[in-house]
Amino acid sequence: MTARYWRTLVHATAIVLVASNGRAEVLDDAKTLYAAAAFENALAILDRVAPAQSNTPDVLTYRALCLLALGRADDAQTVAETLVAAAPSFVPATGEDMSPRFVTLLAETRRRLLPDITKHLFAEARDQFHAKNEAAAIRGFEQVLALANDSVWRDRAEAADLRTLASGFLDLLHPARGAENSTANTAATTTPMAAAAPTLTTAAHGAKAALIPAIALAQPMPAWRPPDAVSAQRHFTGAVRVRIGVDGHVVRATMDIPTHPDYDRLLLEAARSWIYKPATRNGEPVEVEKLVTFSLKTN
Repeated sequence: MTARYWRTLVHATAIVLVASNGRAEVLDDAKTLYAAAAFENALAILDRVAPAQSNTPDVLTYRALCLLALGRADDAQTVAETLVAAAPSFVPATGEDMSPRFVTLLAETRRRLLPDITKHLFAEARDQFHAKNEAAAIRGFEQVLALANDSVWRDRAEAADLRTLASGFLDLLHPARGAENSTANTAATTTPMAAAAPTLTTAAHGAKAALIPAIALAQPMPAWRPPDAVSAQRHFTGAVRVRIGVDGHVVRATMDIPTHPDYDRLLLEAARSWIYKPATRNGEPVEVEKLVTFSLKTN
C-alpha cells in the first residue's frame, strides 16, 4: 500500500473517531485531526469552541498550527498576536507535534509585542499603586518583573529599566524586601522623603562584555516641601534618568516619571551635580545610563 493510501486511511479514521465520540473535548478532537493532517477539519472543530474559551493558549496554539500547515501565514500571524496579547508569558511545551515554524513565529511575535505589553502592565500597576490598591499593584509589578526578564528581550535596555522601576515600587510596597536589597540600592536620606534608587546600568554600546555598574559617590536628594495642603496629602513616586560620563559626572538628567513640577525642577538641578565612580567595561570607563526611582511623602 502506498504512503498516500495510509495518509488517507488515517485521515478518515480520525474523522470517524471525532464524529463518533460525542463526549470528547473539542480541543482533543482538534488535536487528533491535526495529528492526522486533517487541518481544515481541525479548524472547523476549533470553531465550535465557546467564545469564552476561544482565546485560551491551547486553542490558539492549535489554530495557528493548522493555519501554518495550510500555508496561511498571515492568518497564523494574527492568531499568534492574539495569543501573546491573551497570555504574554505563554511558551509552548516542546513535543513531536510542535511545529518549529510555530515556535519561531511565536518567539518572534513575543519579541515584538512584549515591550509594549509590559509597559502597559507597568502603567496599570502604577495606577493601582497610586490608588492604594496594594495587592493589585504587587501582582502587576511582579508580572512586569517576570515579563521584563523573559529571554526574548531581557537584554534590552528598556527591559532592564522596567525591572528597575518595578523593583523600586515593590520595595516601597514591601519595606522588608527593600531592606534585603539595600546593598544594591542607593537610598536618599532626606527626612521628608523615602527613596529607592535602584538601577542596574546599561552601557551606551551593547557589547557582550562584563560591565561593572557606576557607584554613587554623591547623590543628594532635595528635601520635599509640599507647596500646598493638597500636595502634602499625596504620595508621589517618580524616576529620574541620569547619563553618567566616563569621568563619573552626570552629563544629562531627565524625568522618566514626573512627580510634582516644583520638586522635579529641583531634582533635575541636583541630579546634574551628582558624582559617581564611573562604570567600566573590561576595565575601561564607559558612559552609561542609570534610572533612580524615588518617593515623596510627608511624615
